[in-house]
Amino acid sequence: MKIELYRTVLCPRCLLVSRALKKITAHSPHLELEVIEVATNLTRTRQAGIKTVPAIKIGSDVLTGLILTPQKIHHFIERHRSDDGAGQSRPDY
Repeated sequence: MKIELYRTVLCPRCLLVSRALKKITAHSPHLELEVIEVATNLTRTRQAGIKTVPAIKIGSDVLTGLILTPQKIHHFIERHRSDDGAGQSRPDY
């Protein structure tokens, strides 16, 4: 599953979210993290509907807020997880 993180390099909240997502994806090989720097990807950011940072996007669903705790991030990802279709259980992270 692909997770997109929209952030700016000078945002301390973005740094915290980035660290949390890197920990999560390091333990979950089925998760792919793409970090998008808003300042250098304005068109893509606008097309994605991102208006504030940090913002996490999975599919068309976006999670954003002033304080994105690791618990909120885990819950958001968990809502989007699904079986791989082969009947295998989902790995934990």
